[in-house]
Amino acid sequence: MTNTPIRVIPVVDAELFGALAQLDASWLLQRQCPTTDDLWHGLSEGSLDRSSRIVIIQSSNVEGDDAGVNAVATAILTLANAGAAVVLVVSDAKRAKEMVERVDDFAVHQGMARSETRFNTVVDPTTDLPSKMRAALGGLVEIKDRPRAADQADSDPIALPITEDIPEVGGQLPELPGVADSDEHSDIHPSASRELLTRPKPPGQTTITVTSSKGGSGKSTTSIMLASSIARASADAGKPLSVCLVDLDTRDGQVASMIGTFMPTALNIRAQPVWDEERIRRSLVHVPELGIDTLLAPIRPRTADAVGPDFYRVVIRSLQRMYDVVIMDTSVQYLDPLIAQVALVEADEILFVTNLAATAIQGMARALREVTAPKDESGLGIPREKIGILVNQSVADVGMEREQITAAGLGIPVVGVIPLATKDVLAATNLLRIHDLLDHSALAPAYNDLARTCLPHVELAEHVPTAPVLAEESVESTPKRKGLLRR
Repeated sequence: MTNTPIRVIPVVDAELFGALAQLDASWLLQRQCPTTDDLWHGLSEGSLDRSSRIVIIQSSNVEGDDAGVNAVATAILTLANAGAAVVLVVSDAKRAKEMVERVDDFAVHQGMARSETRFNTVVDPTTDLPSKMRAALGGLVEIKDRPRAADQADSDPIALPITEDIPEVGGQLPELPGVADSDEHSDIHPSASRELLTRPKPPGQTTITVTSSKGGSGKSTTSIMLASSIARASADAGKPLSVCLVDLDTRDGQVASMIGTFMPTALNIRAQPVWDEERIRRSLVHVPELGIDTLLAPIRPRTADAVGPDFYRVVIRSLQRMYDVVIMDTSVQYLDPLIAQVALVEADEILFVTNLAATAIQGMARALREVTAPKDESGLGIPREKIGILVNQSVADVGMEREQITAAGLGIPVVGVIPLATKDVLAATNLLRIHDLLDHSALAPAYNDLARTCLPHVELAEHVPTAPVLAEESVESTPKRKGLLRR
């Protein structure tokens, strides 16, 4: 055993920190971290030693808090994979089992086998803590016995080993550069990369949010088709743009199903100690048939809380420095913090998708009132000038005219019309051939027009039809517009 004390990071409450500090152990206990956020911040700013080989994490302070449990599971997985000996301290065996299952879930999302996630647990730290810590650390440090309290029972539970042995560990925990200390980044998570977020955006970088108030409006199809149309038209013009599509519907994301790939997801970024360009790119899915990269939503809705607004705000701002165009596909819950605090705020342009059903138009009217109303009137305060209405699944003579749509949309203009082609869209989606729609006689030119409307200052080739337009007659086509939507 080395004569140099092993450094230990305690992510525990004050009571357990005091108990650990009283142990006669051959370690160097660093300052107390009340939460995992404090852990990441301390590693980032350098107040915690990144050469630490042991991390003790207590779960009792997040019981009943699903987001807190996810944060603890993420920390365990990240630190164990970085080579630290991780000890999870829990109140009872049932809690230990629940936490192990949660870490297993996170490991599955990263494509890891259970045996690759190595950590031990200590159950009930109030009894016989020295022997329990010795068992959990497998002899990594020397911990001497201390007298036990007189009122402790002989049947006190012992340490519950979840893995066999703690492996030899060494080296440093990963570098965790924080973001710049500036107003622009004052609200950013400490795991964000300073180098990436202070990098200038590509000239003309554009971020587009595609949203709706009604399920089934074709929002995800629109997002994919717009992204791929921009990628193809720019490549055809000889000046290809890099395009990334982000599925922000963390509870019911559809993009993965439509491209036929489900891993990796945003959780793969969230589980990393620092969210830099290299780690972000490793967690993206490239779709060569569409010419775009995608960041997929978590597979299981119950893990959605692990990737909330703070996380996605960092990711979107990071992607804005990596891609010419970023498109966000959202849920229909427009008051959800992911939309209200990230998707609508970070976007340069917002496409509000609706079909011609009266219920959809009425829902759009309610949503746009909430979104555009000033904050002092309990609205979101989003400028009307960056919103445009996209009429999807459009067909003529169904009792809904352009004037009615514009009136319901509070005067916000219709910037695109996508004709109805239900059979072809369903076939392309079900057969995982959505890229076929890029050559569809009616849809392809409509999406090409939309792409050029969204990016009027970028050279995009016009769609060259290969066959006559066969789709059903739709509402009056969109007049040519100048400027970036209405900006």
